[in-house]
Amino acid sequence: MKTEHKQALSGSVWTIAGYGTSQVVRLASNLILAYLLFPAAFGIMSLVAVVMQGLQMFSDVGIGPSIIQNKRGEEPEFLRTAYTIQIARGFLLWGVSCLLAWPAAQFFGKTDPLGRELLYILPVVGISAAIGGFTSTCVFTLNRRMMFGKITLLELVPQVIALAVQIAWAWFYKTVWALVGGWLLATAIKTVLSHVFNRPLRDRIGWDRESAHDLMHFGSWIFLSTIFAFFAVSLDRLALGRLLTLTELGLYSISLNFARIGVEVASRLANTVLFPLLSRHQDDPKTLVRKSLKARGLVLLAGGALASAYALFAPVFFERIYDPRYAAAGPISQWISIYIWTQIVLTSIERIPLALGHAKALFASNLIITLGYGLAVPGYHLFGLEGFLVGLACVVLIAHFALLTWIPGGRLAIVAQTFGYSAAFGLYTLFGIWLTRLLTHRWGPWADVAIGTSAAAVPCLVAAGLVFLRMKKMRAGAKKSAA
Repeated sequence: MKTEHKQALSGSVWTIAGYGTSQVVRLASNLILAYLLFPAAFGIMSLVAVVMQGLQMFSDVGIGPSIIQNKRGEEPEFLRTAYTIQIARGFLLWGVSCLLAWPAAQFFGKTDPLGRELLYILPVVGISAAIGGFTSTCVFTLNRRMMFGKITLLELVPQVIALAVQIAWAWFYKTVWALVGGWLLATAIKTVLSHVFNRPLRDRIGWDRESAHDLMHFGSWIFLSTIFAFFAVSLDRLALGRLLTLTELGLYSISLNFARIGVEVASRLANTVLFPLLSRHQDDPKTLVRKSLKARGLVLLAGGALASAYALFAPVFFERIYDPRYAAAGPISQWISIYIWTQIVLTSIERIPLALGHAKALFASNLIITLGYGLAVPGYHLFGLEGFLVGLACVVLIAHFALLTWIPGGRLAIVAQTFGYSAAFGLYTLFGIWLTRLLTHRWGPWADVAIGTSAAAVPCLVAAGLVFLRMKKMRAGAKKSAA
């Protein structure tokens, strides 16, 4: 008990600190790249990211979750089989990205001629999939062992180096290829660093029939789930890629990327802390659900505070701080925050059924969201981008309630958590939006920045204080149990 509490607390601190550092670097680089490049460049790379993400998810057989969840997850035969499958998958993705380059260029080039650049960019970016296939399996075993320091370094070091190269490239050559080069470099550095962290062990190609069966059996539902997960998280950009120009799509993508900080924090906490911890109790569902309720509160606090802060700070950020060419991203940011909050709510419970071995639950959830785009597209035609985002938010909430059917007990407590945190963050955010609109544009740009920063800081400080108190209570409980 004591060890689990310590690992959970340590993991939360490493995850939030590492991700916070990553976002500071990302924000600084985006500010610089926004001045050096042009909005359409980010629109093109948004489409590239969607295609590559789709390829990754369409071929996902759940190697990582299998290593973390399977009781044989650290046996050499199991890891070698997983490594072999991963390498083959990487080269397959590269080949498919080359095949998709021409139809993607034709499809998106009809809306904006710059879309034809995909003919050359996609095959080059696809090389990253082949390189990434050689990433050491220690990426997953470190997660299984909850060694969060090395996990954080694996994410942070490649990002910092790659972003420095992107800025230098864009400084001399103002082209979208600066972003492409950084993408490839980050993948290569992470692959090399993963093998450094795996010493003195070595990843080798190998094959074990029983291990392959376990990987494929668990991964079959992961495979189906991630196919629909791709549509669930990416259909917005694919649909808007035909409805908007690349410049407009670039503005939407930049706003969404910043807004997703809350989702990514919640997802990282769920994947790196919550899932490995819960997987240890897969034979005791009651204990698993009880522990997940406590951990979920921390996830909702962290994610909700960031979503609320973004809704309050984004308009003044894009209007007063960011490059003026991106000012139009501000007004839509608050609507994006609604959609982001529902994703945080969903993310916070997705790992509970997965830890119990119910991989098909994620498939059902993502299928609902994919089919739910039938609400979002009519919303766009009726109310514009705002209607599109509200439609998506409603669909994600439906998927949230559908997931509850896969959780044995504690459903009312989960629903109460969802409504309680939604009401708290929602009421404050609405009040903050009203107050900032009342006070801004009166005393100058820097006063507006100060007002927006103050309003955004409140939920973050409150959440940080509550997390600290809960962690202190958990430490006290762990010491009492040990005594």
